[in-house]
Amino acid sequence: MNVNLLNTFVTIAESGTLSKAAEKLFISQPALSQQIKQLENYFSVQLFERTNKGVSLTEAGRIVYEYSSKILSLCKELDEKMNDLRSSISGILTVGATSAIGGYAVPCSIFIFKEKYPEANIKLRVGNKKQVEEELRDGQVDVAVIEGIRPRGEITAEEIATEELFVIAPNNNRWNGKNTITLEEFLKEPLIVREQGSGTREIVEETFAALGIRWNELNIIMELSSNDSIKAAVEAGHGISIMPSIALKKELYNKTLVTLNLEGINLQQKIYVAYKEDKILNKLAKAFIHFMRLPSRGFC
Repeated sequence: MNVNLLNTFVTIAESGTLSKAAEKLFISQPALSQQIKQLENYFSVQLFERTNKGVSLTEAGRIVYEYSSKILSLCKELDEKMNDLRSSISGILTVGATSAIGGYAVPCSIFIFKEKYPEANIKLRVGNKKQVEEELRDGQVDVAVIEGIRPRGEITAEEIATEELFVIAPNNNRWNGKNTITLEEFLKEPLIVREQGSGTREIVEETFAALGIRWNELNIIMELSSNDSIKAAVEAGHGISIMPSIALKKELYNKTLVTLNLEGINLQQKIYVAYKEDKILNKLAKAFIHFMRLPSRGFC
């Protein structure tokens, strides 16, 4: 049922003539007649009788008018309630986010959320997974967006997305055109990794441990706490690394890096929206959590 057709119908019924209704609705009389025809076809009954003075409702038309008035009134009430709800969602919300997701994805989500709730003041704190989880437990952040292994303890974490991890290498003659790297080749390459406490490092360690490979068996030449620093080091040819796809869009577009699949190994990490189990969430926090669950959250 098209609510706009009901509005047209009620306007005609209350105006008494097509010409007056057309003026109120800013549409032509033929367009108005076509809309009424659609409504009559929908109900398979005649709704108006044409007279010398204009139009009058048939018996069926009077029933449709009664219900249409109620439906339009409820629609108006619903709009008002939603406007009130949006305007009541205000205040300050501190969001924590792990490095890759916080540096490359969450800012766009916050921008879209702010368009829906302009009275909300969102503060974003970015750190590695260990730091963000500690700040969530200490109450320094209200809600967190975390990548890696699901947080444990008193934190509730809802999975909202999955992202691929890739081996990254400089886009030079050696790596250009190559799509995969064997585990044997990978273990020989100089490796640049994230610091301890990083969600990505957590996943990489867990993946290799499941293969029976200890962390100290990797040819690690450098630990860095910034994804941008790692990408710069890889671009300069100092080694290779493993990084989430969401952090690589600019470099892949500019063709400064290439991505490789680690042959036979599925590298993925989950993304969670997290909050403390025992914390009473306000309307703003609940609205943000609900928004982050939606595909329309708009990660960059």
